[in-house]
Amino acid sequence: MSLRSYLLKRVTIAVFLFLAVLVFNFFIFRLPIFMLGRDPMTLYTDPQMDAEVIERLRVIYGIPERGAGFWPWFDHFIKYMQNMLTLNFGRSFTSFGPVTDEITERLPNTLLLMGTSTILAIIVGVVAGIWAASRHGGKLDTGLITVGLSLYSFPVFWLGMMLLMVFAYIFPIFPLGHTKSSPDVWRNMTSLEQLWDLIWHLTLPVVTLTLAFFGGYMLLMRNTLVDVLNEDYILTAKAKGLQERTVLYKHAVRNAFLPLITVIAISFAYIVSGAILTETVFAWYGMGRLLFTSLIENDWPVSQALFWLISITVIIANILADLLYGILDPRIKYL
Repeated sequence: MSLRSYLLKRVTIAVFLFLAVLVFNFFIFRLPIFMLGRDPMTLYTDPQMDAEVIERLRVIYGIPERGAGFWPWFDHFIKYMQNMLTLNFGRSFTSFGPVTDEITERLPNTLLLMGTSTILAIIVGVVAGIWAASRHGGKLDTGLITVGLSLYSFPVFWLGMMLLMVFAYIFPIFPLGHTKSSPDVWRNMTSLEQLWDLIWHLTLPVVTLTLAFFGGYMLLMRNTLVDVLNEDYILTAKAKGLQERTVLYKHAVRNAFLPLITVIAISFAYIVSGAILTETVFAWYGMGRLLFTSLIENDWPVSQALFWLISITVIIANILADLLYGILDPRIKYL
């Protein structure tokens, strides 16, 4: 099968996945309402509110009345499908503002936090994995594995709280939370001061996520590289008199890096979703915190929009990972 045919096949499968996710996304957030048999508007309005106001809100949000039959809900489902496909996510039940505005306001903060921490975790993890594999069985290998496994096993929220306690409370080097200083202080800053203030608030959340996730990349890189170093072509390269450094970096690392491609692609896909626990602990104004609050408050327009965006990025990342894997490894054949 040619690359073009394989790509067409993957895109076709992705389209069906998108549709399946859309249908699942619709029912999962409305399941409690279907099971309880309650009027959805009673969850978000005051019983003493005027009936005309409630009816107006019902029209705005497109929520059928209690006891409505099949067709009102089917019409609601069709409108939901149209809105999701056109990225028209409606209005939030809690803030009453457009969901799209909330997402676009918070998305840059999440991309900054997750993008920085993901890149750092990958770099630190890959470098540490190479060091550990090149000294397989030695003290450095054992030490790195111990540190990586320990940090990887710690709950992220606990690690963040410990960093806050030490570096923001006991030693007040960094702020206790938030994305930036108060609006009054922020407006009076110069551009350089605003940049420094953003970095100052960003440091502890980035360190938390980097420490929590670099161990996974390190262990995968280390174990894969150990297997590659025992391959026959590596032993042949050493027998020819090539330097250890040349064999390690030009032959072994290049092939050992291939299994990391899929993991890295999926990691970048989840950048959009944000780190729910980390953003909550540090009061970071991002997508993860928005997702957490929307689930707690049963704000389904926000929740279903975020889950839809996360699903899109994960599916696209999988396709790109498969294609990139085949480009980097000529042994891959598209079947």
